[in-house]
Amino acid sequence: MIERFLTYLEVEKQYSELTRRAYGDDLRQFLLYYGVDEASFDPSSVKHTDIRGWIMQMSETDAEPASINRRISSLRSFYKYLLKQGAVENDPCAKLHSLKKKRRVPSFVESSRMAKFIDELLVCSEDYRKEKESTVFLLLYATGIRLAELIDIRLSDLSLAQQEIKVTGKGNKQRIVPLPSGLLDKLRHYLFLRRNICGSRENYLFLSNSFRKISRSEVYRISGRILAWMGVEGKRSPHVLRHTFATHLLNAGAGIETVKELLGHSRLSTTQIYTHASIDELLKCYERAHPRARDHKNDNE
Repeated sequence: MIERFLTYLEVEKQYSELTRRAYGDDLRQFLLYYGVDEASFDPSSVKHTDIRGWIMQMSETDAEPASINRRISSLRSFYKYLLKQGAVENDPCAKLHSLKKKRRVPSFVESSRMAKFIDELLVCSEDYRKEKESTVFLLLYATGIRLAELIDIRLSDLSLAQQEIKVTGKGNKQRIVPLPSGLLDKLRHYLFLRRNICGSRENYLFLSNSFRKISRSEVYRISGRILAWMGVEGKRSPHVLRHTFATHLLNAGAGIETVKELLGHSRLSTTQIYTHASIDELLKCYERAHPRARDHKNDNE
């Protein structure tokens, strides 16, 4: 039953392999709690109280509300599919509510720190590995694209003449993202080295050491290594560069609708979380520069 649902997500919904795997993991987590295996699982036997018990157990193990909500969403989607197929008559998820979660300000790198190192990363060398890693990092920061979008970029998606790149996002939705002029020479040099050193027929823009499509783990290592070199503490994932891209644009006065389109968000509410980071930055500037803020601080002292 679960395998048929995952096939439906692949064929009908065109979800990515990573998303389908997450759905499968969530559903199997529920079966583990429910005490049955996939072969003997009867979806019609599940009651609303069973799912509430599962949610309570996850909460007691200190699972994050966001993780719990994702698993609830997976189970809800599964039962919607079963209802559509006529496999069940009732939906035990119908009265479930998502848990409230704290709205976290995304982690990002300060513009002053980023500016300090960008010029050095833009310098071209004849070291192919160094050029690949710096180009991966700069492209993530300069465009705000997702990790999954980056590793799927093909040579045919790149147009240096038009200064743009075609990106395939969630749900196979495609969008055109502009390339900053400062990145063009770097990309040209990387492509020259790639063509002369790799000798691979793979059409992907970034390749692994074995000349196949670059892996998620390698991109994580690249971003983590360069962010550590920059002295960034805390999170050092590729997504930090996406957060940094959005935050820097908003801080520089870009419209939130423009940022939404560049990030490939389907809802404006998803983009609005970055306005919190922008407000925090404005408050810091206010504290540093506004005379009334300094006077108030001195009064308190």
